[in-house]
Amino acid sequence: MGAPAPDPSLTERGQLVESLLGALDGADQPSAMRVVDRAIKLGWTVDDVRFHLVTPALYEVGRRWQRAEIGVADEHLACSICEWLLFALAGRVRRPPATGRRALVGCSEGELHSLGARMIAHLLSERGWTVLLLGADTPASAWPQIVRARRPDVALLSTTTHELLAQVGPSLMAIKTARPDCRTIVGGQAFWDLPSAASDCGADSLLLDARALIQQVQSPA
Repeated sequence: MGAPAPDPSLTERGQLVESLLGALDGADQPSAMRVVDRAIKLGWTVDDVRFHLVTPALYEVGRRWQRAEIGVADEHLACSICEWLLFALAGRVRRPPATGRRALVGCSEGELHSLGARMIAHLLSERGWTVLLLGADTPASAWPQIVRARRPDVALLSTTTHELLAQVGPSLMAIKTARPDCRTIVGGQAFWDLPSAASDCGADSLLLDARALIQQVQSPA
């Protein structure tokens, strides 16, 4: 496979992110896709586009919403376009043979921002995992039934909002009660400046950088 390609240059990244933000501001889905195509032609990998283009653009959209510079509908439109971009990117990746490993991916109770969880689901499925994506706002009471029925090797919970960290522990406990040998991994913006919250809520592992996901799920708990 060779050595991994270097990250795109900061100048190149900044220009493309600004172009994507312009397309998101205008709710212009075709223009957003053209920005992605431009990045691919420059030699970016699919993961480069996810983490160096779509992700920072989403963070900036979130900051603008928090500062009341855009409305909630504008934020929803931008997220919808980015979700479409993620699906389009996933369609460009050739799937390897199935590994037999199974992952359950969802968001903590009350968490409505599910694009981070979707990226995780795509990353795993593109590396041969069977992925069951529960999406946003999965109550703690919903986990035991699906864990017992589908018997995942790993369960990953995404949380972006600090106020929702209290909801993570009950979900992890429900997972472990249903399947003690299921490894639990938590991640998302809520943990960036509170990494200790991962162990406090009983997670086996904390994922702060999605690009390290495959190494994380393959390493011992």
